[in-house]
Amino acid sequence: MRTRTIKKQVWLNSRENELLKKKCMKAGLSESSFFRHVINDTQIKEKPDENFYKILNDLRGIAVNINQLARVANTYQYIDDNKYYPLANKVNDMIDDLQKFYLTPTKKEGGVYYGGHKIFD
Repeated sequence: MRTRTIKKQVWLNSRENELLKKKCMKAGLSESSFFRHVINDTQIKEKPDENFYKILNDLRGIAVNINQLARVANTYQYIDDNKYYPLANKVNDMIDDLQKFYLTPTKKEGGVYYGGHKIFD
């Protein structure tokens, strides 16, 4: 079932259309999603380059390996868990920080401005 049941039609000139297409491509969003982010005062971030995703996947692989080592160490009781779990948590925190910084939309500060005047909170 469709959650958005109201259709809106927008008219743009060619310059505005090109600008919209460029911004959507940079953000990796559809035009509909782009408009919804703007309406909800969500900060639109540029899609990260491929290097970001490589780093993120490498960190995930390291985190998985650390967790596997910690499980084995815990099973056989020959390595202190206190050394491995904090490291695994730190890697997971780094992954979360990267995702928040590069990928997670955030609310803009303030409200909506037009002509230098605040028109909405």
